[in-house]
Amino acid sequence: YVDTPALWVDLNLMEKNIRRLAQFFKEAGVGWRPHTKGIKVPAIAHMLVDAGAIGITCAKLSEAEVMAAAGIRDILIANQVVGESKVTRLANLRHYTDVIVAVDSLENAADISRAAVSAEVVIRVLIEVNSGMNRCGLEPGAPVVEFARQVAALPGLDLAGLMAWEGHVV
Repeated sequence: YVDTPALWVDLNLMEKNIRRLAQFFKEAGVGWRPHTKGIKVPAIAHMLVDAGAIGITCAKLSEAEVMAAAGIRDILIANQVVGESKVTRLANLRHYTDVIVAVDSLENAADISRAAVSAEVVIRVLIEVNSGMNRCGLEPGAPVVEFARQVAALPGLDLAGLMAWEGHVV
């Protein structure tokens, strides 16, 4: 009897697939940052990083906290982290892992800035750009450029670039 939920994996096949993906991205010259929402297992995340991933991607702050507690040191949170308590947790997370977070509102970026300054850390941020799914992100072009100028001026933040998710093209 196996209690559910339970992860059942053919380790040989999984390791082969990890090696295959790592080789593909290495040959393509692409920084590989796999998403952990499907695996949620820090041991597998470590296998991915050991194989050459530059870090991992999480959907939520709580997932990032679990991965950081397990020793993962480069984590992208591919969604906005909003609200005083979560922004404070984000700033505290930065003390022991390099965390990157998406932003698409000046109010949220300012909240993260204040928390970072208070925690005496610098947090990398990516501006989320709307790629046509209309879920979140700024419209491409001038709005992104102006927002980037404003975010770059905030203390405690390091504007690391742009991100978009084009899930509608899959």
